Amino acid sequence: MRIFTNYLLFSVICLLALGGCKKDEEKNNGPDPGQPVVFSDFSPKKGSVSSRFYIYGTNLGTDISRIKVSIGDRTLNVIGVSGDKVYCIVPKRTNTGLVKVVISGDDGTPVAEHVFSDQFTYEAKTSVGTLVGKVDQYGNSAVVDGTFEEAGFNNPTWALFEPHTNTLFVVERDRLVRKVDINERQVSTLITNGQASFKQLQTATLSFDNDTLFLVDDNGQNNKNFVAIAYTLRSENFRRVHPYLYDRTSYACAHHPVDHVMFFNTWWGGGLMKAFYDPVIGGLNSKELFRVGGNNDIKTTIFFHPSGNYAYFLEGGCVYKSRYNWSTRELEAPIVFAGAQGYRGDIDAIGTSARFSFLYQGVFVKNPDYAGKEDEYDFYVCDVDNHSVRIVSPTGEVSTFAGKGSPSSDGKKEGYIDGDLRKEARFNRPSGIAYDAEHEIFYITEINNKRIRTISVE
Repeated sequence: MRIFTNYLLFSVICLLALGGCKKDEEKNNGPDPGQPVVFSDFSPKKGSVSSRFYIYGTNLGTDISRIKVSIGDRTLNVIGVSGDKVYCIVPKRTNTGLVKVVISGDDGTPVAEHVFSDQFTYEAKTSVGTLVGKVDQYGNSAVVDGTFEEAGFNNPTWALFEPHTNTLFVVERDRLVRKVDINERQVSTLITNGQASFKQLQTATLSFDNDTLFLVDDNGQNNKNFVAIAYTLRSENFRRVHPYLYDRTSYACAHHPVDHVMFFNTWWGGGLMKAFYDPVIGGLNSKELFRVGGNNDIKTTIFFHPSGNYAYFLEGGCVYKSRYNWSTRELEAPIVFAGAQGYRGDIDAIGTSARFSFLYQGVFVKNPDYAGKEDEYDFYVCDVDNHSVRIVSPTGEVSTFAGKGSPSSDGKKEGYIDGDLRKEARFNRPSGIAYDAEHEIFYITEINNKRIRTISVE
């Protein structure tokens, strides 16, 4: 019995000793108070989001909870510390600025603090992300309203950005128009085919004051008995639909940014039409100005330059350019500006030497590098079957902006991968593109991935 009692007492003493050692060890996770804390350097001196960032020195301790690292007013994520090195990750939207390190003691008060004389330079990185949308294991999705986590799309093909409310209008071709409220992270259905006697909704355009949303319908008719273009107003929350123009089957329209003249296309012969007030009928009528791409039945989409000086027509793998006549207030017969009529491919080049697959929607974006020049805008366009976003410069030079990244042995260009614009990102039939100029964000709708993707500066 005495042996057992002595053994129990010895065990308790050992446990207390070990506990004391453990507490002493915990206390020693910080710098050794008997030695100076030295900060010698940091690296790298410049980097982008997710870059590894290191602070070097001596007697830095081993407890990451005691260490705070910041660049300017942006706090970094401390991942590890090993006495002579602190390991961090650079977060999104870090500032260019001075690097500061603070190490706290047991009571939370700083025991060492240092600001390096050299600055860290943050390099903004533009990359592809996902805003909203999802598919099941078979790649299927459905029209589902709700939060961004719940919402689904079936055939998102066209996008418009409305800056007043930070909202996207997304057309699901042949079916309906969705509203994507970016601030509230909610998706709702605004308009369906059943409204305004639509047969198959095609595309939409906003007036340049963003107060009127024009909607284009494929009514399937070669007469003027059905609505070809309708409109809905901000003052009515874009809910009520009104007839705008009765005409033949149409696929796209564009409102002149200065003269507010409406132009649209028809399937029949690829005609480019101008709407005008006709006193005989007491309403809007139309006349054909010319035909795009010969005399073929085609689906042309139309995009005005912000100045109103010209418009681009997209058809198949070709970009046509039409000058605006300010005297007649009409568009003139176009020329082929980039790509070649009847030819498809994937070639970055100038003018008619370039090749596209199938072009659907584009958007003009101001390029600060062109400041002071006659034309300060690039044209970004979705190249649907090349699974990429291309740029057409004011001089007709075509380049690939995003997509077709992550090369693999299968040789495919399509996929669903976020990340670096060219090294990683993949799209699958991107067709709609809109741009938020204030925040410098592109929104891309994808037919096959059934999502809305983003291209933005991290």
